[in-house]
Amino acid sequence: MTFLDAASQHPLLPTFALIALTYLSCLGAVLAAQLAWRGRTAYWLAVLGAFLFLLGALWGRGFLSGGASFTFVSVGIVLAVFAVALDLIFGPPFSQPGAEIR
Repeated sequence: MTFLDAASQHPLLPTFALIALTYLSCLGAVLAAQLAWRGRTAYWLAVLGAFLFLLGALWGRGFLSGGASFTFVSVGIVLAVFAVALDLIFGPPFSQPGAEIR
């Protein structure tokens, strides 16, 4: 019996991996929403990307075809990466720690 055969008979490891992936995605979405709410509007794309990622990873497993599920997951990842890139390029400049004027 190979490792892949054992994984199909005992889906405990893929289930825990999906739970961990879901938790990290939700945590990233909450952090992105906090940043977006504070004025960094590019992170709304990351929130949308996390939603699409979770839609494809969770709901897509049983209800969508493999191609549609892969599309939702891929678009979610691309939107999250694109949001961070937009914020790094067009976001507010970083200030020096001692240079703030009050």
